[in-house]
Amino acid sequence: MTSPNRSRVLVLAVFLVMLGLTLVAPIVPLYAREFGVGRTAAGALVSVFAVSRLVFDLFGGPSVDRLGARRMMTWSGGVIAVSSVTAATAPTYSVLLLSRFVEGAGSAAFATAAMQYLLVTTPVEERGRAMARYQMGLLGGIAVGPVIGGYAASLGDFRTPFWLYAGIGVVVAIVAVRYVGDVAMERKSLGELYRLAGKLLLDPRYLALLFVTFSLFVMRGGARITVLPLFAGEELMLDVGLIGWLFSAGALANLVSLNPVGKLVDRIGRKPILVVGLLLDAIGVAAFALGAGFWSLLVVSVGLGLVNPLAAVPPPTLAGDLAPPGATGASVGLYRAAGDIGLILGPLGLAALVEGGNFALGFLASALLLLLAAAAATAIREAPRRREAPVGVTGP
Repeated sequence: MTSPNRSRVLVLAVFLVMLGLTLVAPIVPLYAREFGVGRTAAGALVSVFAVSRLVFDLFGGPSVDRLGARRMMTWSGGVIAVSSVTAATAPTYSVLLLSRFVEGAGSAAFATAAMQYLLVTTPVEERGRAMARYQMGLLGGIAVGPVIGGYAASLGDFRTPFWLYAGIGVVVAIVAVRYVGDVAMERKSLGELYRLAGKLLLDPRYLALLFVTFSLFVMRGGARITVLPLFAGEELMLDVGLIGWLFSAGALANLVSLNPVGKLVDRIGRKPILVVGLLLDAIGVAAFALGAGFWSLLVVSVGLGLVNPLAAVPPPTLAGDLAPPGATGASVGLYRAAGDIGLILGPLGLAALVEGGNFALGFLASALLLLLAAAAATAIREAPRRREAPVGVTGP
């Protein structure tokens, strides 16, 4: 299978996994309540999933390099399927909680393996476009998953979306076996891979990349997903439907600009696009504080959606560029862990800042963090400006 076809298959598989992940999102807390637990325990089903993903991203990346992306994607599809079945048939809350933890590990393993596979099988000068397509798969699944999950639950019950998720896990495992080839790359022991990951954490350029990634996910999880709805609903008194349009319009604008930005990242370079993107993101997030109603927030949401790929596409591309030979999975795992930490701490930190009702403070804090990230990005090594062949692929 040619490189473009592998890329399309991986994008489809990523779309399916994100579709499954988000189609259960609307019903997870409600499903937990059927077991007679409180709201805190219901929220724990969301938190344990995020914690599981973080644990795998921190420590599981080297296992992708060791076992190979094809094997890891096949395994993770099976794990998603089995854990979704146990969630759908859970007799107790404890079983449901454990199932969600295992689901989180399975989804993280797949995402890491898919990104590693794209990076090592794509020439350096085409990685920006590959990562743009990868993110289109992510955003597509996130966009339609909750709608399908909500309708599935209304037609059946809260267990129905988990059965759909299990089916998606089986399909993803079959796609990996049938269409993902084995990558010919040097084999290292897990100990060697962990040592390489440790060296990455001592590299100032890679640490700058992690800080950039953390800052972007603080903005996404904190400013956009947490502070913006609170500001729009409590300060501007917008109803939930209008707030939903703010997110949908921003996501659509994001999808529109992803492919062009991927080409720019390959043509102009990672660093200049990243720095400009971070500066524009900072301006966009700060502009939310000036919103006086739905239409002004809509304009800012669309504008931020259009420019955000400038900051979003270079980091995963650089995670591949900076990875030592044979340790791309370790690099991708650390990159994803930085994003997960941002998603966990961003909503908590920015929500605490706006507790007194000063929503502008939350937006400005996120903008300041992005400005600091732009300064840090200047220390990141630029991708090689030469044609480089991808590693060999055998099999499907």
